[in-house]
Amino acid sequence: MRATRAIAVASAAAIVLAACGSDSDSADETEDTTAAEETDDTAAADETADSAATEDTEAAAEGSDDEAAAGDAECPSELVIQTDWFPELEHGGTYQLIGPDGTADVDTVSYSGPIQEQYAVGGLETITIKTVNFDKSQASVLADGDADMAYITSSDIIKDSGAIPLVGIAKTLDQDPQMVMWDPEQYDISEPADIGPTGAQVLHFPGTSYIDYMIAQGFMTEDQSNPSYDGSDAAWVAGGGDVIQQGFATNEVYKYENDIAWKDGGPADVDFYTVADLGFENYPAVITMLQSRVDELDSCLTELVPMMQQAWIDFLDDPKPITDAMIGINETHAGFWGLSEGLNEAGLALVEEEGFAVNSTDGTYCSLDPERMETLYGILEPIYAEQGTEVADSVEGLYTNKYCEGAPGR
Repeated sequence: MRATRAIAVASAAAIVLAACGSDSDSADETEDTTAAEETDDTAAADETADSAATEDTEAAAEGSDDEAAAGDAECPSELVIQTDWFPELEHGGTYQLIGPDGTADVDTVSYSGPIQEQYAVGGLETITIKTVNFDKSQASVLADGDADMAYITSSDIIKDSGAIPLVGIAKTLDQDPQMVMWDPEQYDISEPADIGPTGAQVLHFPGTSYIDYMIAQGFMTEDQSNPSYDGSDAAWVAGGGDVIQQGFATNEVYKYENDIAWKDGGPADVDFYTVADLGFENYPAVITMLQSRVDELDSCLTELVPMMQQAWIDFLDDPKPITDAMIGINETHAGFWGLSEGLNEAGLALVEEEGFAVNSTDGTYCSLDPERMETLYGILEPIYAEQGTEVADSVEGLYTNKYCEGAPGR
């Protein structure tokens, strides 16, 4: 902001009175009166000028304050965000920061572009979104300086808290669409406790927190745990759906029921439990940073986080431009992962139906609920203690709602 300088110009008008007649006393009196008036006018002019100078100084000072306030948000020119998978609708609000006209790069498996004007703050110009890094954990990506922010589930923030000082600063979705799914014709499962008696292998990624929870709850045995899942449909198709498999309710359910030929030469219905159905209220893909990076970018985050959450709301209000763009981004990345219009529409319908994208308890689309975080910590801490995994002494330092103050709601 620029300060507008007020300039006052003061002038004193001298009144010249012509002495008439020959009375010298009268003339002297008139001259004295004129001189006195000139003195008073000059004083008034000086006072006006002084007042104008004071106003000018105050205006300049106020302008400096405004400039300082506007400059408080010191953001890097580029922000790198590591997601936890290939582009999918669960990432939509982050891709909204760039919009549908960014650039997909097959070599770096990333999507980048200028931040849309309505979300730009504090000198931030470019966003780069990286897809999942199969060679590193999300926490390691941050620790190694490969990204400024990363998608990390609240359970994994807790799990890694003993080794890496992580802080969750904002949610992406309110409920976790992660699930376990099965073929209802092969397995009669009507409650989570029925999973164990099936004896089926439960195919999942290594180190999955809710699998640890399922074992601890007695929903499955350790022998059923099969951490060889790579995200593809290969094992499920090869076995004709003879495993129970992790996935996303917003994605794989549609694919296996509509696109993937896995049973009798075609797609077939599957059934599933989300992790919330299992009693595991995890926040998926929390925007997470190193504590040191949070401290460094404090002023930036104060203004940026509400804008990031506005991008989520804008995406959810009008998702098609971004979900359509994600179809092409995945094609450019040339991996095994793909999307379609039908899948995106079905997934978004499920997001609304299951309440995956509702406001937080404080009315913002941003904050992490302290009670949920405390409950989750209470579930996981003894599990990790038994495994010999050291975690933080408390959940309180593992997230902050500071930057959600002033964030919008849906």
